[in-house]
Amino acid sequence: MGVASTFEAALETKILDTYAQAGSFSEGILASARTVHAFEIRSRLVQKFDKFLQDAHNLGNKKSPLFGILFSFEYFVIYAGFALAFWQGIHMMNRGEITESGDIFTVLLSVVIGTTALTMLTPYIIEFTRAASAAAHLFKLIDRPSEIDPFDKSGEQPTDTVGVVDLENITFSYPTRPGVTVLDNFSLHIPAGKVTALVGSSGSGKSTIIGLIERWYNPKAGTIKLDGKPIDRLNLNWLRKNVRLVQQEPILFQGTVFDNIANGLVGTQWENAPREEQMQRVQEAAKIAFAHDFVSQLPEGYDTMIGERGGLLSGGQKQRVAIARSIISQPKVLLLDEATSALDPHAEGVVQQALDKASEGRTTITIAHKLATIRKADNIVVMNKGKIVEQGTHEGLLKQDGAYTRLVRAQNLSVSEEGSITETEGDDDDSAPKENIEMTKTMSRYRTADQNRMELQKERDNYDHHKQQGLISVVIRMVRETPELNWAYFGTLVAVVVAAAAFPGQSLIIANLVDVFTLTGSEMISKGNFYSLMFFVLALGVFVCYFAMGWTTNTIAQGLNHKLRKQALNDFLRQDLQFFDRRENNTGALASKLESNPQSILELMGFNIGLILISTLNVVACSILAIATTWKLGLVVVLAGLPPLVSSGYIKVRLDSKLDNSTSKRYSASAAIASESVTAIRTVSSLAIEESVLKRYTDELDHAVRASTAPLFTMTVAFGLTQCIEYFFMALGFWYGCRLLSFNEISMYQFFVAFMGTFFSGQAAAQLFQYSSSMTKGINAANYLFWLHDLQPTIQETPDNHAKAPKSGTSLDFDHLKFSYPLRPEAHVLRGVDLEIKKGQFVALVGASGCGKSTMIAMLERFYDPTTGTIRIDGDAALSELNPRLYRQFVALVQQEPTLFQGSIRENIALGIDSDSLTDVPDAQIEQACRAANAWDFVSSLPEGLGTPCGSSGMQLSGGQRQRIAIARALIRNPRILLLDEATSALDTESEKIVQRALNEAARDGERITIAVAHRLSTVKDADIICVFYGGRIVEKGTHAQLVAKGGMYKQMCEAQNLE
Repeated sequence: MGVASTFEAALETKILDTYAQAGSFSEGILASARTVHAFEIRSRLVQKFDKFLQDAHNLGNKKSPLFGILFSFEYFVIYAGFALAFWQGIHMMNRGEITESGDIFTVLLSVVIGTTALTMLTPYIIEFTRAASAAAHLFKLIDRPSEIDPFDKSGEQPTDTVGVVDLENITFSYPTRPGVTVLDNFSLHIPAGKVTALVGSSGSGKSTIIGLIERWYNPKAGTIKLDGKPIDRLNLNWLRKNVRLVQQEPILFQGTVFDNIANGLVGTQWENAPREEQMQRVQEAAKIAFAHDFVSQLPEGYDTMIGERGGLLSGGQKQRVAIARSIISQPKVLLLDEATSALDPHAEGVVQQALDKASEGRTTITIAHKLATIRKADNIVVMNKGKIVEQGTHEGLLKQDGAYTRLVRAQNLSVSEEGSITETEGDDDDSAPKENIEMTKTMSRYRTADQNRMELQKERDNYDHHKQQGLISVVIRMVRETPELNWAYFGTLVAVVVAAAAFPGQSLIIANLVDVFTLTGSEMISKGNFYSLMFFVLALGVFVCYFAMGWTTNTIAQGLNHKLRKQALNDFLRQDLQFFDRRENNTGALASKLESNPQSILELMGFNIGLILISTLNVVACSILAIATTWKLGLVVVLAGLPPLVSSGYIKVRLDSKLDNSTSKRYSASAAIASESVTAIRTVSSLAIEESVLKRYTDELDHAVRASTAPLFTMTVAFGLTQCIEYFFMALGFWYGCRLLSFNEISMYQFFVAFMGTFFSGQAAAQLFQYSSSMTKGINAANYLFWLHDLQPTIQETPDNHAKAPKSGTSLDFDHLKFSYPLRPEAHVLRGVDLEIKKGQFVALVGASGCGKSTMIAMLERFYDPTTGTIRIDGDAALSELNPRLYRQFVALVQQEPTLFQGSIRENIALGIDSDSLTDVPDAQIEQACRAANAWDFVSSLPEGLGTPCGSSGMQLSGGQRQRIAIARALIRNPRILLLDEATSALDTESEKIVQRALNEAARDGERITIAVAHRLSTVKDADIICVFYGGRIVEKGTHAQLVAKGGMYKQMCEAQNLE
């Protein structure tokens, strides 16, 4: 058994590694549901996920003979030991070495009771092995030394900081791509109190400099100094407290506005200050960041909950809260990484004001592709391929007429009387109404949050209202849905029936052996040898049965685990976007369910179901045997003992189920903290709040433990009751059996048959309820997966629309379109949009954040259907009547935040083609798409070219590189309708110009409809129609020249972005 356990542990370790890879891959998929739906790539991604599962399945199947050995060897040794013990006892008594048969009974009954208890060890050995393998992974992670340890208290903490930053001869390559040099002998002096801007193409090393200053990585060579001191000698938390970062995509944490801004106080002298003092500092920081006004208008002010990742705030509001969080600690150095790239012109203006104010008196290092935001910088550094090309002021670099001048010219948006304007100064008169509309929309979300959840529950099935199925129903459905495992189910059934028969068989043999001790001489030896041999035969039979049961139940467990994981991911991705919008269906929660629920069912439907069946059949068979042998003793013991035992066991099962459900909910809060923190690890590290996050996590765990103590105590009392009633069985059997013996109403043989029958029956019943935890977890997990599988999305392929596809995709008509998100039905996002788009037109959607532009894209991708109104394609067919899969074959989407999947660049681009295989796409076709997206130069320069791994969520590539791969993925699709939602926002000026030219050419082919959402108006000034959105409506429509001549909102937006 020890050898088998060792091999089983080794296999379990490999399986855990494989599932860890599968979990990482699936979490990236679940976080990218929009992309999965847009390209209809669910089946291909599930197939790739299935490869991980198949590897784990193959490893798991190797455990089948080991499980067979673990179960069968133990039972064989025990029963063979019985045979030997009885045989030896009889011979010793015959030789006169033992004079009293009672001594033999005492020894043998002690052995029977003890060895029966030993048979319960195998399941625990297996569970212990699994736990040990998981713990080994965990301990390895805990013991892993961190080169850059945020919990290390060593290092200098200067009392006075000026803010001079020097990068001296820095050479750096990312650990995942050591062959690619990102910074090559790079040197730069950044003076204190000045603004230094880094500009250049994507992948030139700008964001890498930010990462090195933050000490996310250490350089391979060279030194970074702060005030002349190497930063690797400074205390890490002190460094990050004095060097604050505002990222391109600000990440806020679930909680209030106050909580998020106050995160910037962690590690400062104000961390434990009274709330009143902290509130004062929070408000001061918010005022500097131009956030105080909008926060004050929220329903609860600074105590307003902002949702997961700040989802209840607009982009501009999140950015301003992030700025306030970064400056509240009064850092000497401020790092700004594309802090305004994703904002509309109005929000960008407000945030830029906040950044300019926040930069006063601080050393500021800013990365920007929008050159208008850094024209006032004291030093502008132009970078290319990890080196400085030129540096100087805006005016000085323009005089040089070099690389910077070319970037400026590429971004210039100028017009004259035929369509040109000059730069204007002053505030936008419409700024207040825009902010107020945004605020009204935000407040509406808060006011109706609870009401919205109720509305959604009425509209769709809710798991909390799902009718729970019991053990028998769950097992029957599992069996019915896995016909490929029928042979294993049949084998298990035969094995457990025969194995269960061993217990009444054992009772009969023991009773006959007791009779043997009343004999003498050769007759005692003869019958003793016979029944001892019967015990050995029983041992052989048990060996075969338990070996078969161990093998078949593991086969069932591995097969079910494989199928349920694959089915669960498929069922998650089958749901529409409304499902993923729900708070409880965040990525972390779904990934956790995908991992834990099939595992819980494995514990139920694996060897535990075999042991449960054996225990159940044992109870029935032994009770029948006892009653059939002597009804007086059998009925009394069975009817007096089984009901309280079953009742106490039932109570334990119910308490177990209740505890499992409540514990899952309690631990969801800690799981949310862990998932949120790991996902936003760069934000956590830049704020140096690791210890604060760990404390919150620990507090939630402590709360969960405390809340579970009372119900756990109650459950253990019920468990103790089920175990003690077993001895009540024995006491009652002895007492009443002896009374019957004394009155000569039963024979000694009948007594022992009935007694041993009721004894094994009671012991089996007691064992049965030891599996209640596995039963309840498995049943709860199965019910969730059944509910998920049966849940029907609102937008899906049906028999009615199966063959309905667009005819040509050459025109689109929006007829009085209105829409509210299902979670926020009272917040009207679109308020009556009418628009006609003809064949080959390039249509641009512009306007402030939250005005409905991206919602229009979501409507066109059929992520949602309109609340009222209709979108028609080809003049007659409504989108809501079409097969979404066939319709999306005509459409391609490039989103503002590009999503790539774990795999190579080739695989990610090939996902754009409607093919079942990612390997059938020719490299020439992929190269052509890369060239159109201006991605081929950087792809071909990588050591592995198209085979270069993108990493989880594409994080091994820069933001601009990810964006170009996403554009290539869309262009290779050759769509009839191309949707661009801020498709070039993450690109540098040169790449944007080239990609924009490619997109414009694609839009001008006369066949394709292109609809683009853009904040950089220079990218859409050549559009056939520019639609200006405001408050969910189109308020202006026309060409660039027409709208500028009109002198309305579009003209003001152009003025705000003019660069000269």
